[in-house]
Amino acid sequence: MTHLVETITVRSGADPAAPHLGTLRIGTWEVPCVTGKGGLATPGRKREGDMCTPIGTFPLRYGFYDPAVFGDAPRGFAFPFVEKPAGWFWVEDCDDPLYNRLACDPAGRPARTNESLFDLFVPVGWNDATPVTGKGSGILIHGARPDFSGTAGCVAVAPDHLLELARRLRPGMLIDIGPAGDAGAEIPRPPARAEEAPESVTFRALHPGPKLLITGAVHGNEPCGPAAIDRAISAFRSGALRLTRGQVTFVPVMNPLAWAQNTREGMRNLNRDLCERPVPEDNEDRLGNVICPIMRAHDILIDLHSFAAEGEAFALFGQAGTGGVPEGLPEDHPEGFAHAEAELALARALGVPLLAHGWMAAHARALEQRRAIGGPAGVPAHGVGTTEYMRFTGGYAVTVECGQHLDPRAPDIALQVILNGLSHLHMIDRPLPPNPAPRVIEISEAILAEDDGDRMLRRFRAGEEVRKGEVIGTRASGAEIRAPADGALIFAGIKAEAGTELAFQCRPSTRVAPAGGQS
Repeated sequence: MTHLVETITVRSGADPAAPHLGTLRIGTWEVPCVTGKGGLATPGRKREGDMCTPIGTFPLRYGFYDPAVFGDAPRGFAFPFVEKPAGWFWVEDCDDPLYNRLACDPAGRPARTNESLFDLFVPVGWNDATPVTGKGSGILIHGARPDFSGTAGCVAVAPDHLLELARRLRPGMLIDIGPAGDAGAEIPRPPARAEEAPESVTFRALHPGPKLLITGAVHGNEPCGPAAIDRAISAFRSGALRLTRGQVTFVPVMNPLAWAQNTREGMRNLNRDLCERPVPEDNEDRLGNVICPIMRAHDILIDLHSFAAEGEAFALFGQAGTGGVPEGLPEDHPEGFAHAEAELALARALGVPLLAHGWMAAHARALEQRRAIGGPAGVPAHGVGTTEYMRFTGGYAVTVECGQHLDPRAPDIALQVILNGLSHLHMIDRPLPPNPAPRVIEISEAILAEDDGDRMLRRFRAGEEVRKGEVIGTRASGAEIRAPADGALIFAGIKAEAGTELAFQCRPSTRVAPAGGQS
């Protein structure tokens, strides 16, 4: 005789303003629950640090409990529970060979501030049979915070419901996680292939206005953009957000192959030498033939990114110019354009604490530095990515680096950037919140590795200030690398190939970031 095992059903996301709120049901027993702060994600979209709960049906194999809280009661339940080991932790470090595994510190790790949330917990069988690095780790069923705030991707119920939930579990039980009412449920997609085109979603208002493009995952290991864009799309579809004028197009994942691989690049960097090619030779060439026409059809671009180092969020905007070009650059240079002040105003409105400009001029100087030390050859077009191409087409654009790749705050920052951009352009009925004036810096020069063995002293924070002459690294020869001027560093790594950038030095800018919106 076959016995059917009941499934735990979790549904959340009915309220786009609170996508983490939902219900958990076993048979006729139903209780409120919370899911990831970032909402739900299909298996193909799930990434480490995106604060999303994966959609799908997953096994439940075992559970843990604290005998100091529950005594020995869970040992008598049908579902296999064992005592929670001292010093336990879940391995979320993508570089650890035990990624997405329970581990113990023999010395006993210090209690976490939310330790009581894990008095009883059940691991969900997500990405655990053969863990894929970066696909998400530590999806558990555990206790919810008193304010029922969203989790980092787990499913949580009120602590008072944990023991009853544990009693109702059965060996071999499954958990089915999906959108509330299955409305708008996404069909899980197969792994992305080189020829897969990015998905785009467009909303149009009845009144004319700007044509805004918002993009994410130009680099496949940057999850905050897709997480925030998915939340914005859900808000428009539900009516929580309404477009008052113009049109907005969202492209959550610009490079599906890189996203599927959880790598920065698919076959090469999509954000370099971006253009249309009559004879495409790789994945990124083919993507350029799709992406460039989309950009030409819009007036404004907000491109959402993240970075490897720690540090504050920042936005990159274009060089100054009023129909002309900055001194020393060719007349058709993409950063000399008529929308410089409108672009600066947009960057100012997005609410990030740091603004930077001068990428293309700094890139051109870096090429000269490379040639001087015999580094790899390059051409100015190599510096052309999404925002530079957008300026070339007559529009304007801002790149927003929303924080470190796996910073749990990055998706929230990205969502606020989206909302602030729409507010600034008067495309939604939402007042632009007051934002402190950001610090503005200009990218002045590259600090190049002259040898593969050159190293920075540490991973400098994005926007971290340095003083002229300060030691910031060492050459393979033992010589010191010193900051060339007072200023700040961005895009600083630990090492780089000979002839490529270890970091970019920035100096204080004379550009003024105006407050206010655009009519």
